[in-house]
Amino acid sequence: MIKKIIIGLCLFGAFVIWSGCGGTYEAPAGSTITITGPESITDGSPTTSTDSAFFTIVVKNQSGVPLDDVQIWITYPWAIPSPAAAVQLYDGDDPQDSPMPVKTDSNGAFNLRMDYLRGGGIEYTGTIQVTSGSVVGTADFAVSSGSETGS
Repeated sequence: MIKKIIIGLCLFGAFVIWSGCGGTYEAPAGSTITITGPESITDGSPTTSTDSAFFTIVVKNQSGVPLDDVQIWITYPWAIPSPAAAVQLYDGDDPQDSPMPVKTDSNGAFNLRMDYLRGGGIEYTGTIQVTSGSVVGTADFAVSSGSETGS
């Protein structure tokens, strides 16, 4: 009887360990999410056009180690999957709803493509928010009209 109980507990423990391996998880408390990419676009042209902006999102633990397979949720207030939308978030080549669930790659990163309207007097601003569990990272992105500024 004791032998059956021990074998049962060992099998149960092995199942629990096996089921926890791999897969997606949330960033642990104390982690950081950084978002790098353009902050603003100014376009004073009279007609509207669509352009793409690219952002790199990286999730790291408290020690600064990138975390792979972390579930993140990306939101932007003007993003909807419609060609008529001011902004569309993409996972690969597919437009997605906001919030968009994705996971980090083996480098702890996700490369976000965001298509946006510019020109024709269009102006909007918003905050890209990336959430994983209790960890949040943000970056502002704005489109304004006016004269082009050179650099």
